[in-house]
Amino acid sequence: MKVDAHVPTRRVMSPTSRALGARPRRAVIALTLALVCVSAGTPAGAEDPPALDITTPVTTPDGQQDPEALDALTETLALAPTDSPPSPDDPFVAPVVARAAEKQAAVLVFETTKRSDDANLASLFAAGEAKAAKKTEDADRAWRDRLADQLEVERDRLGQLTISAYVSGGDLTLLGDQAMLEGDTTDPLAGRMIMFEQVLEQQNQTTEKAITDLAAAEKDLRAAVAARKAADDRLQLAMRSSADRDRERLDALARHQQAVTKFDTAVQRLRTAPRGVMAPLEIALIGLPRLSAEDLSGWFEASPYRSKIATPITDIAQWFIEEGRAEGIRGDVAFVQAVLETGGFTNGDSIERNNYSGIGHYDDVAAGWAFPTARDGVRAQIQLLKSYAVKQPNYAQPLVDKRLRGPAGCCETWGDLTTVWATDPTYGPKVMLLYTSLLDYALDRRAAGEGLDFP
Repeated sequence: MKVDAHVPTRRVMSPTSRALGARPRRAVIALTLALVCVSAGTPAGAEDPPALDITTPVTTPDGQQDPEALDALTETLALAPTDSPPSPDDPFVAPVVARAAEKQAAVLVFETTKRSDDANLASLFAAGEAKAAKKTEDADRAWRDRLADQLEVERDRLGQLTISAYVSGGDLTLLGDQAMLEGDTTDPLAGRMIMFEQVLEQQNQTTEKAITDLAAAEKDLRAAVAARKAADDRLQLAMRSSADRDRERLDALARHQQAVTKFDTAVQRLRTAPRGVMAPLEIALIGLPRLSAEDLSGWFEASPYRSKIATPITDIAQWFIEEGRAEGIRGDVAFVQAVLETGGFTNGDSIERNNYSGIGHYDDVAAGWAFPTARDGVRAQIQLLKSYAVKQPNYAQPLVDKRLRGPAGCCETWGDLTTVWATDPTYGPKVMLLYTSLLDYALDRRAAGEGLDFP
């Protein structure tokens, strides 16, 4: 007999149970339960623990899970055995993992689609900018060409005037030199000379302005050409980015479709998983629940058990799942352990003390510890199981009672609890037999299309 000197164990009498009834599946479940006798229980102290209100989940002010609690969960799950044998509850894992992968793939589709849309929009804008830049360049080029043509005209005029001045300039100077110096225009020839020089000067200024305007137009055209080239470069870059983002979107769509297919395949395997396969004793205490609260409460209601506690079984089942998830302990298996320990929530500990696993109720003690609320009782069981599974447990929630200390790290599996949690040498097999019945019920639900809304 494996009994920790620090922790006494006990044996209790088998609870009474109702006759096999008229509910669906009850006869099958009852046949399983008939093979299971409630066995002995748990480590204990002497007096009842002080009241402690721990019904409020540990969360941050914004409603998120406390980072320290999350760290405790992660740390615990990392300690789970890695060499567990195949189990009939394995098919419940694949759909959950596949659903998580499908959701991640769906998020990636959303993100890549948004990036693709943004890239396409950027490409559209870049195309508009390139078109506008080309239009500006064409306009500047046409203006430059027009000014160049105009300069040629003005230069031609200036040349003609210069030639005329050269051809006739000597005679005009000889005839009207004095008159032009004095500004006398009474001499017709001298007056024509003054007017000619004025026209020549004006044409020279016009030509110089044409040269200046053409230089400015050339500068504008060079800037327009540079702007158009830059716009073209941005367009090419945007088009490449758009093509890359679109490929990413298509890849994400393909991966999402693969994830959907894997999920559908996993669900189909779950719905067609074999029944009646005995759950192995090597199922680890550490792990996230694989079944839902609806599975637990539905199985219990379909069984011959009739709870006598005031708390609805639906709440008890929900708390086992939630507390198990918080601490990294298999809350679904702990629920059937509680059914085994309490005779289906009918013994005095469960009715009067919110104690669902015989904590503190060993052979020579009349009653177990009392806990202030039903949820406290569930949490205490989960925390005590954690102290059996982990040598130095880091709890996600405050301890219900600081005396909740098992033989630290003694038991990796539910089978290891035999003669440690209880003196019964068949304790572990009985827990697993009940859990097998629960698994069959859950598999029947999945085959009927129920319970497929995976958490």
